[in-house]
Amino acid sequence: MAAVSDDAPRPRRTWPQRLVLALGVILVLSCVAGAVGAAYGVWKFDQVEKYDIDLPDAASGAPRNYLVIGSDSRAVVDADQPDADRFLNGESGGRRSDTILVVRVDPRRETATMLSLPRDLWVPISGTGTRQRINTAYAMGKQVLADTVQQYLGIPVHHYVEVDFRGFQGLVKAIDGVPMYFERAMRDPYSGLDVLHPGCVNLDADQALAFARARHLEFIRDGVWRSDPTGDLGRITRQQIFIRRAISRAVGKGASNPLTLKRLVDVGVANVGIDKRLSPRDLLALARRFSSFSGEELKTYTLPVVERTTDGGADVLQLDERAAVPTLDLFRDRPGSAPPGTSPAKPVEGAVDVQVLNGSGVDKQAANAAGALQAAGFRIAGTGNAGDLGLDDVDRTEVRYAAGEGPSAELVARHLTAGADLVEDDDLRAGAVVLVAGRDFTTVEAAALDAVPGAEGERRDDTTSSTSKPTTTSPPTTEPVGRTPGEPPPGTSCG
Repeated sequence: MAAVSDDAPRPRRTWPQRLVLALGVILVLSCVAGAVGAAYGVWKFDQVEKYDIDLPDAASGAPRNYLVIGSDSRAVVDADQPDADRFLNGESGGRRSDTILVVRVDPRRETATMLSLPRDLWVPISGTGTRQRINTAYAMGKQVLADTVQQYLGIPVHHYVEVDFRGFQGLVKAIDGVPMYFERAMRDPYSGLDVLHPGCVNLDADQALAFARARHLEFIRDGVWRSDPTGDLGRITRQQIFIRRAISRAVGKGASNPLTLKRLVDVGVANVGIDKRLSPRDLLALARRFSSFSGEELKTYTLPVVERTTDGGADVLQLDERAAVPTLDLFRDRPGSAPPGTSPAKPVEGAVDVQVLNGSGVDKQAANAAGALQAAGFRIAGTGNAGDLGLDDVDRTEVRYAAGEGPSAELVARHLTAGADLVEDDDLRAGAVVLVAGRDFTTVEAAALDAVPGAEGERRDDTTSSTSKPTTTSPPTTEPVGRTPGEPPPGTSCG
């Protein structure tokens, strides 16, 4: 499929965004797995569409990341059906994903964590050497999207799940709607959301889809309709709230009602596709994890981003790479690890040749760091172990350099999130710059920081040794963005 260029202004009246509640999809899959023990479940599982995608494996019992996609493909829409115009909007081709989530399931800790990726996130597209919206990666293929997520964000993708918006509607129908409490009337003339009376509202399949894809939300205040300006970021917050409610609703109904369970299985088979390595055994384990899961247990996160207009006039969201590290670490197999490598970026000014050595003993640390430095524009002179320089078990990362290479060494250090100590080494050959990655090594910044993190006056005071480890930064709590439904008042239950 040809690449779809996103580097152009996008008209306000785009084809309506298609949301599929991703964790609801995984829940559907777990319900499929719950029936695997019966002949019906096995037979149904064999009918689920399988995708041939090259993905890394996870160790037995280790956390697994599910890349979950809500597809807006028009192929599922019959042009003769009554509501076809609302979905097709005059178009009949193309594929986009307006919902891209990473769901991390940790079987040992029995936790589920979800990261929402904005569709307008500006990323380097794997294998192209260009930056576009992350939606472009999906338009180029499932493998390209998975590779882009892994290479740019450093998040391993162990499994891939995709569902169309008809699957979302089927899920909502199977659980007899999703009740929510609206403090104010809300509407979106583009998505079709129309909640005119505050209070408890049981969203049916159509209104649930309209709510979940609403990007031009309006709400009543002081008797006047007012606009919510938060766009896609506000929509993500509302999606996350809806997902929690849908999970609790589906678990409550599906666990005790064979008819509901059968409906969920049928929805999953008809509308869900998975990677070919996701087996009935995997799904059964997932089903057991979610058998009594409450939606409120789901931890949800979004990425810190800033609005940006590209040279081509496109309004996109730029990742704040430094601020994103604590959140991304929650979804990485080794927190603080650099992305496994991307296509080489444009060389930095006065490009530096860097040798990268593993000084901590962490598996593949030198290779990961080298890949990330290369993506930032450095040339890699080779990788190896710090024992080559007589250094072992290094706590504090160092950038060692030959005489006269101080500026080059400082430039390398300014690309390191945790910084490094600069050490002139007379034993190095002329022109050499060597990164010795220590135990405090985290990841590599795409753009150089203003100063070396951890440098004197910034990282430690005079009483702190040069080998002290940096303070671990906790991921920020995701604050709601935009106008959202709330909790019902005391004494009121919505369902």
